[in-house]
Amino acid sequence: MYELLAETVPELAAILFFAVGSGGLSTVGIYLEELALETLAAGETFLALWFAGFGVMAFYFGLYLFGYTELLPRVSAYLGPNATR
Repeated sequence: MYELLAETVPELAAILFFAVGSGGLSTVGIYLEELALETLAAGETFLALWFAGFGVMAFYFGLYLFGYTELLPRVSAYLGPNATR
């Protein structure tokens, strides 16, 4: 029984870490993109581009690096080969 816990708990912790990280970075990306639009509407073009650039980076790290390349393979491996059916 302890062997099962020793295998399951670290994998679930990693899945939770990447899920929270992906969601958090995506939320920051949405906030920065909204802030970029508001700043652009106020007439601060350079600052709006800066916010938009960091918003795109937050989306890249959140959705692609954390979500697609780390979280999705871990969840697929944890659920097994029959999970997609």
